[in-house]
Amino acid sequence: MAGRCAPLRKQVTISLDGKAIPAAPGEPVAAALVAAGKLAMARSPKFHRPRGPSCMRGACDGCLARVNDVPNVMTCMVAAKEGMSIVSQNTLGSRELDLLRMTDWFFPQGMNHHELFAGVPGLQNVMHVFARRVAGLGRLPAKHEREHRARRRELDVVVVGAGPAGMAVAALAAERGRAVEVLDDALQSGGGLRALGAEDARAWSAIEGAFLAAIGRGQVAVRNSTTVGGLYGDDLLIVGPDGAEVVTARAVVLAPGAHDGVLGFEGNDLPGVMSARAAGLLLAAGVLVGERIVVAIAEGGGPFGEAYARTTAATRAACDVRLVPGEPVKVSGTSDVRGVVVRSGGRDRKLSADALLVDAPRSPAYELCQQAGAPLRHTPRGFLPVLEDGRVRDRVWIVGEAAGTPFEAAAFQASAARVTAQLTS
Repeated sequence: MAGRCAPLRKQVTISLDGKAIPAAPGEPVAAALVAAGKLAMARSPKFHRPRGPSCMRGACDGCLARVNDVPNVMTCMVAAKEGMSIVSQNTLGSRELDLLRMTDWFFPQGMNHHELFAGVPGLQNVMHVFARRVAGLGRLPAKHEREHRARRRELDVVVVGAGPAGMAVAALAAERGRAVEVLDDALQSGGGLRALGAEDARAWSAIEGAFLAAIGRGQVAVRNSTTVGGLYGDDLLIVGPDGAEVVTARAVVLAPGAHDGVLGFEGNDLPGVMSARAAGLLLAAGVLVGERIVVAIAEGGGPFGEAYARTTAATRAACDVRLVPGEPVKVSGTSDVRGVVVRSGGRDRKLSADALLVDAPRSPAYELCQQAGAPLRHTPRGFLPVLEDGRVRDRVWIVGEAAGTPFEAAAFQASAARVTAQLTS
């Protein structure tokens, strides 16, 4: 069962469907819900299968909820505050017992709701109402948001992504006298480094130290909870807590990182199945995802699964972590994980577990890179931008995992040095 590694030192109270839940101020709301054992936070739109967080970085729909009367909020990207109200959505009944789950049982082979009873007088209209309810994602906000006027700004160097690749470029560019602004959609900077634990993060200390020093000197500004929604020519569309803005920069460095690897197996959508990186991010917040945790490390995966095992051992966390090289075949359970079958060494191993962490090869986050004009090449990991020394075009570069650089401190530092030399020449 999920829970805290240690009692909270400071505490705020939030609520889930009217029930009080303790949280650490500023931690992701989803982390507080997992710590309280509320892994099944959402429902899939069509078949209403239970969903839980699987990425902890705003890339899945497993933690969607209504927060302070705003629907479809990714609770992993929102900081917990005193009195915050979280309400489950897209249910008929309750979060635990959603009566619309019967859709999954009635149509085990799938359902095309666009054609069901189409053309049948009377029934067609009834089916339209039902289909809208089944596929709904919550009611509209309770009140209108105030209007925000978009503003325009001109900057020197903009780095998109505050993971280790973005941190390395920002620090090196600052050393060469450039004014740098780093934009990141997470609550905290650090990207994947926050999922590694102290022992494994030590290899990255030079990059992180230089970045923090540049911030301290006022050479680098960081804006968290800020999303770069698009790159149109030389304009970046940015959406943050204060609204939207359009930024034009002398140099743009894209460091969006990579998406967690997703493997196809029975039960891969159950609450309690998540990426090893996501579990590491939760552990950084002091939250364990279970008591009997299986970490499946697929070929080409790493380093987050092994880092998770080392961190839990070093902190003497109250859980049993089993590392298994191989790929999951099946997860048993209906609303949570009860057991796991992993194909390892040519044979299937059946393991008792209440959580499964998958450490699979990650896919480059190519979307902004493609929009910037980078041609793509399909690889076993996904689409990879085709670059020459990190350059996409005049004033735009890509670094880190998005450019295909291995997740290693030395490789990231070398890639950042090449790009920084170009944009500061």
